[in-house]
Amino acid sequence: MAKLKRQKSPRNLGHIYQKRSLSQVFLKESWPCEEIAEILVREGVSSVLEIGPGSGALTKELLARGLHVFAIEKDERFVTYLREELAPLYEEKGVTLDVLHEDILKFDLKTFLSDNKDVQAVVGNIPYSISTPIVFHILPEISKIKKAVLLVQLEFAERLASEPGKKSYGSLSVYTQLRSQICFEFVVEKESFVPVPKVDSAVISFSSKNSIHSQEVLQKVEKLTKVAFSQRRKKLSNALKPFLTSTPEANITIDLTRRPDTVSPEEFVDLARVFFRDIE
Repeated sequence: MAKLKRQKSPRNLGHIYQKRSLSQVFLKESWPCEEIAEILVREGVSSVLEIGPGSGALTKELLARGLHVFAIEKDERFVTYLREELAPLYEEKGVTLDVLHEDILKFDLKTFLSDNKDVQAVVGNIPYSISTPIVFHILPEISKIKKAVLLVQLEFAERLASEPGKKSYGSLSVYTQLRSQICFEFVVEKESFVPVPKVDSAVISFSSKNSIHSQEVLQKVEKLTKVAFSQRRKKLSNALKPFLTSTPEANITIDLTRRPDTVSPEEFVDLARVFFRDIE
């Protein structure tokens, strides 16, 4: 895929200040955006949905590589800038930027991906305050795209990708890992942003798993892990006592002296099948 010359911002955006209400933190260095764009290029992606483009730091890198970008932006100030000033710079190169003035959490992603089957990835530098809802919004549709690549708070990325036995491992880890293949891509230090946040960030990617458990199984596992990790320091026999009252321990093949944070996602599936014998 030929790379176009990345256009400079047509004007100084210094007068557009970050809104605390939208948890806006902007990249001031280009290398993380370049790396994210290259991940998509390697996947053979030609069209993407970008969440929260803001002033277009990542958008410009995507467009420079010839990708068609649908940008979903809640802040009207940036919608105007992206439509009126950034998009025209690339139109003459034959590259399209479509700007959607929407709130990602209210956006009908399922319908959008069905109507725009050429969109092969979801990408974005997403607000820390709504990272979990955004991930939960994307994962049900992960099988419809090649990859989702998100720049998030480092601690959050570690929780998503964490292995059993680590402090960061919990119900969120189980939830995401049963629904997708997760890859921790790289760390982005806090000094790369303006204003400088208190913590570092990281880029993490999601892709579809070869086989997915039924929604019924996943929902039962979610119910189970919420109870288990509410007492993560206790043995399974204590943490899961509400479920054990109606299930003979003899039917359980997992050692109940283990702690919840040592149990793998697939082992939680096995436990759910024991405790909820009606699921398939």
